[in-house]
Amino acid sequence: MASILISPEGHSAERCAELAPRRLATLDGATVGLLGNSKLNADAILGALGALLAERYGLETVVARTKPSFSLPAPAAIVDELVAKCQVVIAGVGD
Repeated sequence: MASILISPEGHSAERCAELAPRRLATLDGATVGLLGNSKLNADAILGALGALLAERYGLETVVARTKPSFSLPAPAAIVDELVAKCQVVIAGVGD
């Protein structure tokens, strides 16, 4: 019986990607959304980040939401709310 040897090195091609356009020159007075993925520590990390940004930039407000499941996309209602209320949204993961 023949053996098959599989290399764990994998292959990847180098790709160039452009960053999304920056719509704000500063976060001063902005409303920032925080979207946690429901994993352990995600909300704590995002909460600390939101507090730090509020302190440094004088945010208007922080809107924090959590996805009901880390394995699924955020529900449309959460996405729509963040789009309507926020100039910037930070999605975070935890573990």
